[in-house]
Amino acid sequence: MVTYIEIIQGVRNKKELRSFKKALGVLKTHVIQIDEIISTKAMFFIEQYTLSHSMELADALIGATSVIKQIPLVTGNVKHYKHLPGIKVEPFIIK
Repeated sequence: MVTYIEIIQGVRNKKELRSFKKALGVLKTHVIQIDEIISTKAMFFIEQYTLSHSMELADALIGATSVIKQIPLVTGNVKHYKHLPGIKVEPFIIK
C-alpha cells in the first residue's frame, strides 16, 4: 500500500494529479482515516524528532499511520522516515 499524502505532494501539475487519481481507482486503493491512536503516535514522533530530524506534521502522520497499521511506507523520501522505530520503509523512484 502506498501512502496517498506522500505521493500527492510529489505531483508536478494537474495532468499528473488526474493520472494519479485515475491510477488509484484502477489499483482499488482505500483511504486510511487518522484516528486517535495514529494521532497520538504522530504527536510522539513530533516530540521526539522535530529538533533532531526536522520532523513535520504531515511526515509524522504518514509515519504513524504506517507503524500503527503495520504497512510498509513506500516513499521517495526515505530519510524522512528511516529513523522512526517500527517502520518499514521501501524507496520508490518516479521516472
